[in-house]
Amino acid sequence: MSTADDQGQTDGPPGTPPGDGAPAEQPGYGPRQEDEVSLLDILLVLARHKTLIVRTVLVFTLLGVTYALLAEEEFTSEARVVREAQSEGGGNLPGGIPSGALSGFGINLGGSASGLTPAAFPDVLTSREVRLAVVRDTFRFSDAVGPMTFVDYVNRPPGPFRKVLNYTLWLPWTLKGMVGQAISGTPAPVGTTDAGEVLIPSEGENKALEAVSSLVTTSVDEETGLMTISVMARGPRLAADITKSFLDHFSERVREIRTEKVRERLAFVEGRFEEVEEELEAAEDQLAQFLERNQNPTTATLQFRRDRLQRQVSFKEQLYSELQSQLTQTQLDLQRRQPVVTVVEEPVPPMKRSAPKRTRIVLICFVLGGALGIGGAFAKSYIESSEEDSEEQEKVEEIKDRLIPERWRVSM
Repeated sequence: MSTADDQGQTDGPPGTPPGDGAPAEQPGYGPRQEDEVSLLDILLVLARHKTLIVRTVLVFTLLGVTYALLAEEEFTSEARVVREAQSEGGGNLPGGIPSGALSGFGINLGGSASGLTPAAFPDVLTSREVRLAVVRDTFRFSDAVGPMTFVDYVNRPPGPFRKVLNYTLWLPWTLKGMVGQAISGTPAPVGTTDAGEVLIPSEGENKALEAVSSLVTTSVDEETGLMTISVMARGPRLAADITKSFLDHFSERVREIRTEKVRERLAFVEGRFEEVEEELEAAEDQLAQFLERNQNPTTATLQFRRDRLQRQVSFKEQLYSELQSQLTQTQLDLQRRQPVVTVVEEPVPPMKRSAPKRTRIVLICFVLGGALGIGGAFAKSYIESSEEDSEEQEKVEEIKDRLIPERWRVSM
């Protein structure tokens, strides 16, 4: 007969495992959980630190209300444009034969749709050329004395209130701008064309380009090709004016891109036409002088020279007539390609503001304050409970020593 000492275990109820008599594992439930957090524990923590939670919610809600009331109102103006469907012909065949003349033989050299597609419109609208033209326009700003260009407005000296904000709430962005200027160094020199137009934006214009880029947004309907231009600014009239400026310069830029090849061909034909006109006048003068000196040429040499001068005049006349026809045709082609963008909806000053969303700001601050308050309650509860455990207390003290300066801990 064996004893409990021989078996290395104590007797207990049937199914009781060896040890202290407590089940270490239950079928279907896994190991026994030592530290379980119940709903009552959570509610107890919230109830004990309800004052901290309420104060945090009130502080963040008050900050949200203050920001919502003091934030400057912004308005959004919109315009809509659509690209006209145009086709570009394949051009004439050598000798001036139109490409359509071969259609009867089953040969089709006609053109197909070409040029800018609606998908490229946003890139054209936000291109440097368009934005640079916009920032050089003059607008009326609500906080400015009189009309000024967008470049002058962005680079104007800051007022006293703005200086305080730059070195308090906006200090990180102020330091970021100073570091960026120090890294970039001396800006590139401003280049100009023969007409005096600036090719390379100046430092002030680069700042204005970045500012105006944050105001405009675009969207394109892939089915209809309709593009919407939206500009948000501080004032309904200013938003409409900036949208109108973007719209005008965008249409002009699209026309320049669409007609670039035609304008180059027109410039070439005009230059060649002027040269041939001068050559024709010179040939006619030579023939007239020869005929005045030799009214009745009798020798073969004079007759050959007269025939040669007449052939030159005839050739120049034919070339002059052909270039004149090409010049007229190119001018008509240029005129035909001009209206490539149609304005569906003109920008108007909006009646309602688009920002700030005061109710949304207050709700976000309220939720954020509640989340931080609850998090702070659990953190405080954990610190209080850890004070009863010497090992946990040592860890907390080490964290305080590393993160909180000693002079702050004395004041606390």
